[in-house]
Amino acid sequence: MLLSHSQFRILIFIIGFTAIVADIINTFAFFILKPFCSATIMVYSLSCRNPTLKKYPLQISIGLFFCLLGDIFLLLEIFFIYGLVSFLISHLIFLFAFIKRQGWQWRPKIILVLLPIAAAIFIFISKDLGDLYIPVMIYLIVILLMSWQGWAMTLNPKLKQHRFLGLAVSLFLFSDALIAINKFSYNLSFSGALILSSYWLSIYLIADSATR
Repeated sequence: MLLSHSQFRILIFIIGFTAIVADIINTFAFFILKPFCSATIMVYSLSCRNPTLKKYPLQISIGLFFCLLGDIFLLLEIFFIYGLVSFLISHLIFLFAFIKRQGWQWRPKIILVLLPIAAAIFIFISKDLGDLYIPVMIYLIVILLMSWQGWAMTLNPKLKQHRFLGLAVSLFLFSDALIAINKFSYNLSFSGALILSSYWLSIYLIADSATR
């Protein structure tokens, strides 16, 4: 183990906070710190993994690797579609990990809450998507499924160690919704700090689920 759980938490907070400040003041350091924070979270999931969870920590770490790729691509606007694909792959891997951990859980009450939220987001931005209409719709469907199964794990009484996954997937959905609104519909002032903080807390909690 490189660092303890608490040491990793402190390190991730320091890097993330510094990255957000760098983004606000618009310095080049942000281009280094943003992927560095995500990479640190990925290393945390590997270094502090719970071996009793078998393949689950490795699956989560692979998903986090694609999040890291997405972060790097999204640093430049011209690579947006590559970032979208990277995060799509990460959501598919997380979905796979959740299903392998507990099997597919229907829990209709969860999807009845998530579906209207996802639909409202898509309807709100759909008129401005252009050629990205289908890719964004596919992306939203996948993150919706991932969020569904993540919440199912949180509500599974046999998996109490994963009780924060519901919050994690909700924060991911929230962060992605802000990115979509900011990019396609309205330029939200000071949205960067909110997007980054909710995103990093999300992937930290997903990583943490592999260490308990």
